[in-house]
Amino acid sequence: MKKLVCLIGMGCMLVSASSCLKAGLDKDLPKFKDALMTDVFMEYLYETPGSGSSPVVKAVSMSLSGKQFKKKEDSGAPADSAIFTVTVPAASGTFTTEERAKVTMANLSFMCNISTAATMEPVDGAPKPGVPGDFGQARKYRITAADGSSREWVVRIAGFIK
Repeated sequence: MKKLVCLIGMGCMLVSASSCLKAGLDKDLPKFKDALMTDVFMEYLYETPGSGSSPVVKAVSMSLSGKQFKKKEDSGAPADSAIFTVTVPAASGTFTTEERAKVTMANLSFMCNISTAATMEPVDGAPKPGVPGDFGQARKYRITAADGSSREWVVRIAGFIK
């Protein structure tokens, strides 16, 4: 009984300590100003037979090496850039030799880490993050910081190893 009373008391303290603030923080806190790309990832998506009539989509992570993140003010380039080499992993499990043979720079899915509270959008026909697309050419993405400033990033595969 004593334990139950303690638990009820602790629950009441937790509920009473919660915040009800719904507005007013925005003007008092500084907004993040960074619009950086800090890491990149690539996957190949493929379907395998599932139970019943629905296929299952699987993802294979590509190995990325030589990652370089260059800011335009440091490199003198017109835009920031993320450059890396993609290595296709060996066949394994449902990622068969036949499926591995289908992997090209034209059907990879790109994802990345960006600055806190920033957003990212594709530019000039670049594939949306997480959606397979053609990375046989450099692709552009605009990262917008929480304070509204933005930077354009060029994503380029420097090498493709199969």
